[in-house]
Amino acid sequence: MHYWQDKDDDKINLIVVTNEALYAEKMDAAACQRQIEELNAGKSPATLFGSEATHVVLRSVTKVQQTSGEEELDFTLRDGKDEKTKSISIVDEGVRSEVLTAIEWVTQGRFKLYEDQYSRARAAFATAVSLTIFGFGTKIAASAAAVLKNADDYDVDGRNKGLTYVIIWVLDLLGTTGVWLVGGSICALLIWSLFNQIKSPPFMRILQAEPYKPQATAITVLKYLGLAVVWVVMSPTLLN
Repeated sequence: MHYWQDKDDDKINLIVVTNEALYAEKMDAAACQRQIEELNAGKSPATLFGSEATHVVLRSVTKVQQTSGEEELDFTLRDGKDEKTKSISIVDEGVRSEVLTAIEWVTQGRFKLYEDQYSRARAAFATAVSLTIFGFGTKIAASAAAVLKNADDYDVDGRNKGLTYVIIWVLDLLGTTGVWLVGGSICALLIWSLFNQIKSPPFMRILQAEPYKPQATAITVLKYLGLAVVWVVMSPTLLN
């Protein structure tokens, strides 16, 4: 059994890894000390941790992932024929790394450890797509708001009339200037996120049984070519 104390503001996240499971629960310092004393006395973590604790059964785990710059340790769990994910927040980067190493050790070779350093282009792609969507979306919404401002009346047809009326109401409320302010603010945040991802591409450590293959450079190139096509097709929208 291995345990760690991860300080999170005024609470301590007590994390325990056994051969069967991982447990994590936030508590005050006094309660944490009592838990540790009982653990050292031989009491089972299964009887110590309450209903609010996070509990991960290791035999159901198919993948564990640690990503640089993120506080979460992400677990992929087998749930019958499906899979689900569960995350545990661990503030201390050293503790996150040690927990991952402990899981590798207690699972006795069931998992192999893989490392994946993203390239700058690969790291930036998802945010570049979001920036494209919100950029063009803001332009389209602003144009629609301008049309509504000049319209005396309008009719709504189709199956989703309720949703359409809500969208029209929002556009009418914001007006062209409001749409540009909201959309521009979101795009500015995305540009800031894009800069950070290019500056510090994520580095991942992954535990899983199946061989892990990082995304090929050719796939990244194809994705950017597809995004470039979208820009070429949609550019007339920005110019109108």
